[in-house]
Parts: sequence; structure tokens; C-alpha cells
Amino acid sequence: FVCSRLCKVSKQSVSAPLLRCVSKQTYLKEGDLWCQPSAVIYHENTMDILENRQLSSIKGKDPVQVQPQKIRLRLRPGEDYRITMKYSQAEDYPVDLYYLMDLSASMEPYRDKLSKLGLQLAKAMQKLTSNFRIGFGSFVDKVVLPMTSTQPDKLKSPCNLKTGEPCAPPYDYKNQMPLTENVALFEDQVQAAPVSGNLDGPEGGLDAMMQVIVCTKEIGWRQKARHLIVFSTDAIFHIAGDGKLAGIVEPNDCKCHLDEKGFYTYSLLQDYPSISQVNRKAREHNMNIIFAVPDHKNATYQRLSSSISGSSTGTLENDSQNVVALVSSEYEKLVDSVTIIDTAPEMIDVKYFSRCLNKTGKLLERQECGGLRVGNIIDFEVVLKVVECPKNPKDWHQTMEIKPRGLNESLTIDLEIICDCPCENPGHRGYQLNAAECKGKGTSVCGVCSCNPGFYGKQCECEGNDNGDADKSISMIDCKPDNQTTEICSGHGTCKCGVCDCDKRPNNPQELFYGKYCECDNFSCKRSGGQVCGGRGKCECGTCNCLPGWGGETCDCKETNSTCIPTTGKNVEICSGRGKCICGSCHCHERDNIRYSGQYCEACPTCPEQRCDELKDCVECIAYNTGPLATNGKCDLCVHEIDIVDTVEEDLAKDKETGARICRTPGDAGCTFVFKYQYHRAGTGGDIKILQIQAEKEKACPTLIDVFGVALGVVISTVVIGFLILLIWKILTIIHDKREYAKFEKERALAKWDRGENPLYKQATSTFCNPTFKETARN
Repeated sequence: FVCSRLCKVSKQSVSAPLLRCVSKQTYLKEGDLWCQPSAVIYHENTMDILENRQLSSIKGKDPVQVQPQKIRLRLRPGEDYRITMKYSQAEDYPVDLYYLMDLSASMEPYRDKLSKLGLQLAKAMQKLTSNFRIGFGSFVDKVVLPMTSTQPDKLKSPCNLKTGEPCAPPYDYKNQMPLTENVALFEDQVQAAPVSGNLDGPEGGLDAMMQVIVCTKEIGWRQKARHLIVFSTDAIFHIAGDGKLAGIVEPNDCKCHLDEKGFYTYSLLQDYPSISQVNRKAREHNMNIIFAVPDHKNATYQRLSSSISGSSTGTLENDSQNVVALVSSEYEKLVDSVTIIDTAPEMIDVKYFSRCLNKTGKLLERQECGGLRVGNIIDFEVVLKVVECPKNPKDWHQTMEIKPRGLNESLTIDLEIICDCPCENPGHRGYQLNAAECKGKGTSVCGVCSCNPGFYGKQCECEGNDNGDADKSISMIDCKPDNQTTEICSGHGTCKCGVCDCDKRPNNPQELFYGKYCECDNFSCKRSGGQVCGGRGKCECGTCNCLPGWGGETCDCKETNSTCIPTTGKNVEICSGRGKCICGSCHCHERDNIRYSGQYCEACPTCPEQRCDELKDCVECIAYNTGPLATNGKCDLCVHEIDIVDTVEEDLAKDKETGARICRTPGDAGCTFVFKYQYHRAGTGGDIKILQIQAEKEKACPTLIDVFGVALGVVISTVVIGFLILLIWKILTIIHDKREYAKFEKERALAKWDRGENPLYKQATSTFCNPTFKETARN
């Protein structure tokens, strides 16, 4: 900001002192019209280095991995300020590893395996650092319905183990073993950890993780060490708000609540922590979290990992044999790279630039470098910019840290934002009560009169208030830029005692006119997306003053060049060195009738080495007597040397050396032909450049299809197949009928017919025999 004293007034108010600070751009634009050069107070950005210990890595002493350690800055809003921070990885840096395990009944097999892997885990980590400590804790869930059964017998033992023995009473989280170098104790504590159970599917893992992070003393975290938490579970997790199911509505306070035995005591008093709370505390305490989960839960914890800074996810095998390799590989990833993070407030914009290990490479915007080894020194150029002045003067002093993720070392910045002028403060010579230039009726603040109640005007010469009518004896000339102008205050205000009081728009009081003659406003700038300056800047007198990172007339252009740099290949130039990056996109150059194209200006269809499209018509015409030139009878227009060969030979190494290029292009009738072209020198001294072309003798054409034959074949095939189907159907029908008739004849032959009498029927006559007379008597 540029401040003024003893300058002309642009706006007057009896209720508050005038703001006499403007941007440097505004001062350079208005010059003497705004203030005389002798009356300008111009603050420079300043930096004082308070602590600057050299980078060091000596065993037995605390390493120094960040330089400098503390600085003091005084910055003006709206201007970039660059500082350089160095980072070097220390050798044998201490490591604290805490294994946090879900010990519900389903995790019993994992626990047994882990207890046997304790020694292997310690040995693997000791290969990476000799200064290693390990700890262990377990969790289940809150002991309350619906998370855990509260029946008396279930509170004693909610489940049975595979051995048939009852499991331990339920609990939320317990610190089984603080960090220690005793690996044997780790094995014993893991094996002795109580396995318990709960009712619902999710577990209280976030409850436990919050306690592990914030209980620095109880867990035993060292300040100068890398902090690793291995979180092992086979279930999902409860989040903030789930506690309402059990009537627990008090939010998590993110504080340590462990008793002497290591149990979490506030489990039933406050809700689970939110993911953002865990993320914030993990950043504050420099925690690196490894989620070791089975494959079927990997996707869930990958989403969780994306929301927690410094965390990663690994697959836990059924027998837990890969725990050692998993922890070792994730740790190596941490130490092989560095990511710079910060705690900058909203009004501070921070960007990072670095060459990483390529000291001669281009300075690129990035905050992560990989492939580091002990002894490598990485320089990060940090660009700070104050976006705006906070409304509360208490916020003009800020303290922020810039540090490598996962480390406790940092660059601490004591930042003072210059948001006022010295002459606005009592005690400065520019601040005078009842000053003579204010007719003794006001306070001179930076040369501008702030009038006492009952007076107004540039020199407090008017009595009354600025809402009343101006003194008729006061000329209206001071409310016009010149005598040729007829409008008072540009038609956007009223003249009160020689000073323009600018209007506000009635529909939106935030939209107003300003300036000495009310000639400016904050709403007439161009719009983008329905918003003034695209919502990414401020409208200042018809021109958009964009926020950091944006530019253009409507602040809709990204100023970063990162989107214009190829992400693959060796070329890391902006737009491949063949264009300009405008609004985050490449606008390619056109020179000598050669125009580059593509996302990064990497393609050049009309370049000498990319002339396939230009030459194909001539090659097709001369070699095959086809193509557009042959149709028009213009083959004689082709003046290139074209040799017809059986096969165009392709030799990558030789072609690269000679500059030859092979073209495979489509021709007439769907055919494809191949040719190769290259330049060779001729003439005295080789000053003539001739294009030589080799074309294959035969085209590669698709086989023509006999449409009539195909159609006739389809018709005949359809008829034959139909006839065969009918024939087969007839034969099957005849066979079926014959079988049915034979069956009928067989059944008829086997049928037996017999005569019988009805036992109820009695004939009309009866015959009796007299044995004496041997004659038949008839009745």
C-alpha cells in the first residue's frame, strides 16, 4: 500500500477518519492527481531472519532438516514476496511406531499372527533406523446400545473365542503398551491383549485414533521423531453423529482422556470425532497413518485416506504375514519424498516452486519432490502474497508454519500485514488534534481533516452536518473536474461544502460510486458466469483487480503455467517452447507458414519432417496412377523424385540418423499405401536440398466382395435349408406315426374277449329233473 499525508480530499465524513491508502498501481496511474510525491509514505516489504541454523545430521544430536527456522516478515497486500527454504533428509532419524488394532472377535487370528511378527517388524525397521520404538493399543467400540449389548451376561463376556473360552468384557480403547524399545514386551502385550465383541458392524476406530494422536505424554511420542500409526481392522468405522443413536450428543473435544490403566474414559460422554477433526489433529501432531485392512475394505479406507493428510492404505493378508513388508514399504515412501505443507490463514496465498534434484532444470510450481537420499539438499522457493487486509486489526499479525509433512521441524513465520499508515495512529506527527489546517475544528489524519461533530467540509469550514444543505457561499467548482463539465459529481452524488458525497445503488448498497468526482464504481466491470469479475476479483473503477492465480478482463483466466507443461516426455518447457500459456491453455505460434498444434503445441502437421499429407497425392498419382491428381490429369505437377520399390524398409536407428520418415496413408477405394521420404544434399558443396521419396510397388487394398454372388448364395442357402427342415420334419412325422400304429396293433392282438352272465339276471323258465321218472317236467 501507498499512504499519503497533507493531500487533497477525495471524500469526507464526519463519522470516521478518511482512508488514505491506495494500491501501488492506483498511485502510479493517478500520480500527482492523487497526492504529491513528497507527501507519499511508501512501505517496503521486509524480512528479518531470527533463527538460521545450518542443516546437519549428526548422530547423538538433534538433526536440522529445515533452514531457516524462524523469520519475521512485514508484507503489503497484493504483492508477491519470495523466500527460500532448504530441506535435507537426516540420517538415522528417530521413528516412533504405534500399532493400533481392532480386537473384536473377528480379529483374533490377526492378533495371534501379529504377536509372532513383533521381532521381525522391529528388525525390519531397525534396518531403516537404529533409533526405533514401538507401542501397541487396541479398540472395540462404545459400551452402550446399539453399539454393544448391555445385558449383564454380555457385559461380562459378549462372545466366545475359537478355543471355546469366553472373551473379555467390552471396552472402547485401551493403550496396551506405550512406545518402548523393548520388542519382547511388544510380543507379550499383543498376545495378552483382550479380545472382545460388539453388536453392530462399524467399530470405534476413530475414537481410538484421536486418543492415540493427542495423548502425547501417555503414548510416549517424541517431539523429534517420525510418528507412524498402523491402523489395523477388518470393519468400517463410526463417525461423528453416530453417537446420537446412543443418546450421546456432546461433540468430541479432541483432548486426551486416558486413565492410569490406559482406558478411554470419555467414551460414553462424547461423540465419535469427525474425519476433519482427525485430519486436523494428525497435521498438528505430524502423524503418518497407515491403514492396514483386508482387500474387501480397501476401497472404504482409500476414501478415508484421501481425506486425512499424510495417510496411506495397504492390503492386510489373511495371515498378516505381509505386515512387516507393508510397514517397511510405506515408511520408505515417506522418507524417499518430501511434501511441503503450511498453516497459512485464508488471507495469505502460498505457492511453492522447486527444481527438486535437477539443479539445472527449470523452476516449476510444485510442493513435492521424490527420489531423495541422505545428503540431498532441496531448495523450495516460497511465494507469499497477502490477498486482502483483515477487517479486525488484531488479525494483522499472524504466525504460520511451513514444514515437511510428517516432521516436527518447520519454518516459523511471524507475519505482520501492513494495512494502515503510520500517520493514522495517535502520536505520529501526521496525527494532530484540533489542527490549524482544520480550522481548529477537527483532527488532521494523514493531512485529511476528520471534523468534529457539527462541522464538515475539507477544512471543517462548514457548520451543520453533511446530510444538510451545503453552504450556498461554497463554490460548486470543487465538485467538477473542470469548468467545461456541467454535471456535479459526475451525476452520481451531491456536492456538500465542496466535496462530493457519492451515491449508493438503492437495490444493492454494496454497489457504490466513489472517487473525487464519483467517477468510479465497483459494479460496471465485465461479468463472467453472471458475476462481476467472475467472482474472482474486485471491480475498481471499471477494471477487474483479480485474486492471486487469476487474470484476464473478467478474472476467468488461470495464471498458473502448470497446465501448459507436458506431463510426459523430457520436454518440460511451457507449451513445448512453441507457444504462450494464456488462461491456462497453450496458444501456439505460427512462423514461416508452420503452425504447431496440440494441447502442448507438440504437433506440427505442416513441418518439413511431417509432410505425409502434403506428399501423398503426388505419390499416389505417380506410383499408382490414382488419386485426385490422376483424376484431374495433373501428375506432371509433381516434381519430386519418386522411386518405386518392392518393400519400403524401416530401420529406426538409420532412419533417425538420416531424417527419413515413413508414411502410411489411405488412398482411393479404401486402399492404403506406404512411402518413405528424406532429404539429401546435392550440388556443389551440398547447398541444394532435394526431397527423395520411395514408394511401395503395391497398395494394400481390401478384397472386393461379390455382392450378387453373396445375395444368390444367401437365397439358395435359405431355400435348401428350408427344404431340409421340411424333409426332416416329414421323416420324423412318418416314423412317429408308424410307431404309434405298431403299438396299437400290438395292444389289439393281446386283448382277450369272454362271455359272462349277470348274476342278478334270472331267466324266464326254470327246469327241474325228477330222478324217479327220468322225464323232464316243465312248468
